[in-house]
Amino acid sequence: MLRIIIADDELPIREWLNYCLKDKKDSLEIVGIASDGLQAHELALKEKPDVVIIDIRMPKMDGITAMKNIKKVLPQTEFVILTNYADFSYAKQAISCGAKEYILKSELRSSELIEILAKIEEDRYTHRDRQGIFSHLERTAKNTLTEYSGDHYENHKFIEGALNYIHEHYNEAISLADVASQVYRSPEYFSRLFKEVTGENFSIYLINYRLMQAKILLTRTNLKITEISFRVGYQNPSYFSRLYKKYMGITPEDERRKNGDKAK
Repeated sequence: MLRIIIADDELPIREWLNYCLKDKKDSLEIVGIASDGLQAHELALKEKPDVVIIDIRMPKMDGITAMKNIKKVLPQTEFVILTNYADFSYAKQAISCGAKEYILKSELRSSELIEILAKIEEDRYTHRDRQGIFSHLERTAKNTLTEYSGDHYENHKFIEGALNYIHEHYNEAISLADVASQVYRSPEYFSRLFKEVTGENFSIYLINYRLMQAKILLTRTNLKITEISFRVGYQNPSYFSRLYKKYMGITPEDERRKNGDKAK
């Protein structure tokens, strides 16, 4: 469930957004409504929302400033920016500062807003930050250290070492056999152990991790897509583009356009 704050200085907009989202109570929860940027900032720090839907121009603190201040404390919070045509350049600035999406108020539709929020929720689960796996592994390893034999604990430590190696060498032409050799296990045994501990096949994990790094480069740099392909371990840019579309649901070009149309 996404926890959401609505922030807009226009009462009709606040009421309309609340009306559109309240029927989605099984998947969305409105945890606060603000009428200015300062109030939005204070509410966010208190409620720690997953998403803030915020107007770009508000009294006391504008939307971009509020977003920047909130992200300093809550970097995982996503932002959907509301803007008018006159503020379009500000909207692009907001995207470059980390906003997930912007919507023109004159074109605001409940279906579009719901679709954006659904995509945010999907991204949070499907393309979650893999650093969380380390915490899971650490907790599991500590538990198994007291509950099982030393071999069971060592297996988890080997997989943690494998993940470290993948994260450091994902841009190279690494294979399951390469990583298995780094932790002194046979490829067959390592493959079974990797799936058992992480819940994913080695090849799928590597693809997802590479594509996550590609998304960061697509949305935060102006590197050419061909160069990004090389940097995340794919020497064939066409193959990279097909993989990105398959796993991320969008082409690299559209990903970049959606996030500010930075130069290719």
